[in-house]
Amino acid sequence: MTEIQKPYCLAMVLCDAVHRDAATGKFTLLGTFNRLHSATWPCQSRFCVYFCVTDAIGTIPIGLRFIDSDALLSDDDIKPIAEFTGEIQFPDPLAVVEGVLGIEVQFPKAGMYHCELFAGDEVLLSRRLAVMPPPGETDE
Repeated sequence: MTEIQKPYCLAMVLCDAVHRDAATGKFTLLGTFNRLHSATWPCQSRFCVYFCVTDAIGTIPIGLRFIDSDALLSDDDIKPIAEFTGEIQFPDPLAVVEGVLGIEVQFPKAGMYHCELFAGDEVLLSRRLAVMPPPGETDE
């Protein structure tokens, strides 16, 4: 079995939407964020995750998962609250591959979550995402 080369993640950004220019292929990220607000729980949210990776060759399994940060602190088996998987193709090791996942996630409670981009079993990059009540309200 051939071991996959771990890609290097150049960027991972959470945002409201992504536009890709048909003429140039350039991506424009709209409404970047690192926290969400909700007055009700569980909280259903839709957004995009833009990622940019390099340093691999061939077809690479890639995925994105959301994990409750409290689970990272426990000894229990970590189960993501949401997970999305697929593959990306690298024509050569110098290629820079950009992608966007439009996702819908249900956050069970207010708190801190981790959004992890992974290839195979290796985490390439992790971002924290705070999910909390609107400013001025308390989580009860």
